[in-house]
Amino acid sequence: MNNSGQWSTHRPAPVQQSWSIHTLMTDIFAPPDATYALAMAQTGVVVLFPAAEPVVGVHRMQHDPMAARGVPAHVTILYPFRPKLDGDTAERIEEICRSFSTFEASFATVGRFADEGVVWLRPEPHDVFVALLRALAAAFPDCPPYGGGIAEVIPHLTVATGLDGADAAALETTLAEKLPVTANVDRLTLLVGDDGGVWHAERSWPLGDRAESES
Repeated sequence: MNNSGQWSTHRPAPVQQSWSIHTLMTDIFAPPDATYALAMAQTGVVVLFPAAEPVVGVHRMQHDPMAARGVPAHVTILYPFRPKLDGDTAERIEEICRSFSTFEASFATVGRFADEGVVWLRPEPHDVFVALLRALAAAFPDCPPYGGGIAEVIPHLTVATGLDGADAAALETTLAEKLPVTANVDRLTLLVGDDGGVWHAERSWPLGDRAESES
């Protein structure tokens, strides 16, 4: 998306973007000693993408510090989330998930938050990811996305952070040659970080038709 708010659909040329959520935190799942202002336990609701690991895994281990902390390839839906998952919270997430059908996602475009050297993949259908984000944000107004500091949250799968221009451009070219990546999205997952900054998947909620088949 450019400064006028329009997305470039040309591929494999990367999307350039100067705006970045990474000006608020070291990464979307910051370790406990980060300077992110919200004093909340480290939890987040995400869509996991194991199908993307063959394409992004090695690059994330090299250039995304959260990969070594146990955070797998993902698109964030709501972070930060509530520090404790009580029964009412879990039921509300389950209700939201039941209202969304499973769908096929694809990553065909490489983007960059240029100011922070962040290289990422854009998930499609974009509108569905935005709808999921908005549904959870509306249900949990005490958990505004990224602390409420971002006017427009762009769903994305982070591949690398802190790259200079040349390294970012080289990675964009490498990634573009391996796209598209497709995967079925059938659930949301809660990731939880411990006091040492190591993350794990605590539980998940299936989406509509999958929820019915698992009930």
